[in-house]
Amino acid sequence: MDDLNSIVSAVTRTTFFILSALFFGWAFFSDYRPILSGLILGLAVGLVYTRFLSMKVRGLVEHVVSQQKKRFSFGFLTRICLVLLVIMVAVKVEQVSALGVVIGLFVPQLLTIPVGIMIGARNKS
Repeated sequence: MDDLNSIVSAVTRTTFFILSALFFGWAFFSDYRPILSGLILGLAVGLVYTRFLSMKVRGLVEHVVSQQKKRFSFGFLTRICLVLLVIMVAVKVEQVSALGVVIGLFVPQLLTIPVGIMIGARNKS
């Protein structure tokens, strides 16, 4: 379970680093502001999505260990509503690129793969 915590914290740090670079880009390159604002919004919501999913995975592990008979949910409806809400904001507001939001939503999830590989390799040796 420590690996999951370290993966999520590393993804969070990396996402914050990318967000800070995007904020600088937004401040200095006014021509690309719609795309950069979409990426910023998508990364922020994607990070919330990733942290919420990790919380649910931790809950599943605790549920399995306790061997309770009650049902467990991954919060799929909550996560889909979060994504739909941010896409609707991007479609309604002209200053936000919907394509940037969609790309930004996937970045934190895709970051978990190389971060997980690096943490697994570091812990193995």
